[in-house]
Amino acid sequence: MLNLNFVIVTSGNLPEAYFLARSLAVRRQRFAIVNVTQSAVRHVRVLRRLHRTRGSLYLIDLLLGRLTDLLLVPIVRSMTPSGSRSFPEIDSRLIEQIVARYPHMDCTDPHAPDVLEFVRGFSPDYILLAGCPILKPCLYGLARRATLNRHLGVLPDFRGSDCPRWAFALDRPESAGYSIHVVSERVDAGDVILCRSVSVQNDPSLPRYLQRLQREASEGFVEVVDRLLHGAPLPRDAQSGAGPYYPPAGLVTRFRAHRNYTRFVRSAVPTLTPERA
Repeated sequence: MLNLNFVIVTSGNLPEAYFLARSLAVRRQRFAIVNVTQSAVRHVRVLRRLHRTRGSLYLIDLLLGRLTDLLLVPIVRSMTPSGSRSFPEIDSRLIEQIVARYPHMDCTDPHAPDVLEFVRGFSPDYILLAGCPILKPCLYGLARRATLNRHLGVLPDFRGSDCPRWAFALDRPESAGYSIHVVSERVDAGDVILCRSVSVQNDPSLPRYLQRLQREASEGFVEVVDRLLHGAPLPRDAQSGAGPYYPPAGLVTRFRAHRNYTRFVRSAVPTLTPERA
């Protein structure tokens, strides 16, 4: 097994980042973590850009969707057994242990000079993105070999944000899945290394499906890392120019996704025949 240097970039200390970190620690790899903290200024900038490009009705719909999440997510989490969540093994104690043991940097701007110096000084072979804002070449270009991203969407058909919800909202459940791709200047447009659809199984609701999708996507990311550690060449399929970019899903899109998911699950339940009953 090779010894490589990795930098994980995330935002808000997302559990998928520490799932990656734990996997690298088990494999005795050298890594550091850059955590981009959430800031009101960044949120305002994003909302202004979306208002400019999508219009007022979309922005109102988006804010209503986020307000609904703010009210309902804590209730859903309290009713969900911890063992059924995406990363039950990643808790605050484990995160504290990793932060204490491995180089770690919190920042509000991932492109600030001190952040770039921190990453440059670590000499990463690969930068791994786990739920972080769009990065500029001055950061992701510091990887000596490549920067890789875990995208929750089947590329190139679904680029952008909330792609699993959009797939169900558009009644395309076969296109719900994930991709591991090389980061390039165009968002979600780099060479695809791994792409898998994630079928609906026994998940009773869309949130439960999304939890499993998160888990499988991170496990797929670890598969790619294992290939790197064993010196195996990565398949790199260039994307075509096709494929739209989807914005963050608003209330209407979320409602349609939930409705279509429920309908799809019900229609997929096989009818018991006398032989099977």
